[in-house]
Amino acid sequence: METTEAVGASAVGPGNDFEGLVGRHPSMQAVYEVIRRVAVTDATVLITGESGTGKELVATALHRLSRRAGARFVPVHCGAIPEDLLESEMFGHERGAFTGAVATRVGRFKLADSGTIFLDEIGEMSPKLQVKLLRVLEDGRFEPVGSVATQEVNVRVIAATNRTLDEAVASRTFREDLFYRLRVVPIEMPPLRRRREDVPLLVDTTLAQLALKGLPRFEVTPAAMELLQRYPWPGNVRELRNVLEQMVVLGGPERVIEARDLPPHLLAARGLDDDAAVMPWQFGPAGIDFYREMEAIEDRIIAQALRLSQGNKKEAARLLRVNRTTLLEKLKRKRALGSPLAALLEPSSRGGALGAEPGREMAAGCGAAA
Repeated sequence: METTEAVGASAVGPGNDFEGLVGRHPSMQAVYEVIRRVAVTDATVLITGESGTGKELVATALHRLSRRAGARFVPVHCGAIPEDLLESEMFGHERGAFTGAVATRVGRFKLADSGTIFLDEIGEMSPKLQVKLLRVLEDGRFEPVGSVATQEVNVRVIAATNRTLDEAVASRTFREDLFYRLRVVPIEMPPLRRRREDVPLLVDTTLAQLALKGLPRFEVTPAAMELLQRYPWPGNVRELRNVLEQMVVLGGPERVIEARDLPPHLLAARGLDDDAAVMPWQFGPAGIDFYREMEAIEDRIIAQALRLSQGNKKEAARLLRVNRTTLLEKLKRKRALGSPLAALLEPSSRGGALGAEPGREMAAGCGAAA
C-alpha cells in the first residue's frame, strides 16, 4: 500500500508538494505535469514503479483533480486478496454462490460507480480475472459471482504495478490486449535513489507530518543528512519515512537525529567508495530492472544534451554524436513509453521545461505522456 498523508492544502505547493507527492526533482515535476493533464479526462492510467515510490498517491491525485472527485475512490490491492476471493471482492456475489456466501455482497466495481477504482498490484491478477476485467474496461459490464444478471457501471480505472508487465506479456502470464487497454496513459514513478536531491525535502516533510500526529519535532544534523542522501533506499520513500518515524519514536530529549543514531545499515553506507555510493542503479534485495535502469540513464543523458542546447534538437544530436533523425525517433519512442523525459519536453502554458523549438521539429518531437 502506497498511501501517506499530505502536508498543507491539496493544491500544488511552491514546486515541492503536489497532492501529497513531495519532490522538486525534474522527474517528479514531469509526473505532476502528466497528472494535471490526464486528471481531467477519463483515460485509463497504468502507474509503474518500485514498491514505496508513491503509486497510490498518484492514483489519489488523479481522482481528486478529476470531475469524479465528488464520488468514491475505491482501492483494491490485488496481491493482498487470495485469488479465490478476488473475483467476489471486485465484482460482488450472490447469496449461496460459494461456501460461506451467506449474503449477497456488492463488489468494489459497483461501489466505485461514477467514481474511480484503483487496482494496485494488477500484475498479480489471474488470467481468468484478466478476461473479466477486460470486458469491464471495454463496455462497463460484468456479472457478480453466482449471478446471470448483468450489471453496468460508469467507473474510471487506474491500475498500478511494480512488475515489468511487458515481460509478463512476453511470457504469456498477462494478456497483451489487457496490457494495452490499461496502458492508455503510462506514468512511471522514479525510485528515490534516482532523485537523491529530494531526500532533505522528504525528511523535513516527514518530520513535520510526525509532529502533526503529536510526536516531538526533530531536526537532522548535516552529517546524518549526508548519510540519508547517500543510502540507495531500496524501499524508496516508504523506507525513508519508516526510518525517520523510528528515529523520532526512539529519539532522546535533545530532539536531534545525529549520524550515530541511524540504523546500522545506513551507517555502513559510509564504508562504500564514492562512485558506488552515487550510482543510480544501486542493487536492492530483489536486484534491479536492467532495461528500466538503462532507459533511465539514456533519459538523463538526452535531457542534459537538450538543456545544454536550450532545447535545440539539432544541436543536442551533435552533442550526442547521433543523427538528428535518430534523436527524434528516440524521443518519439520515449513518448510512447511514457518516459518522464517526454513530459519535460512538452511545451506548456509556462513555456515548457526545456524551451520549445520553432517549426515542425517540435511537432515531430516528443509530447506529453498522455
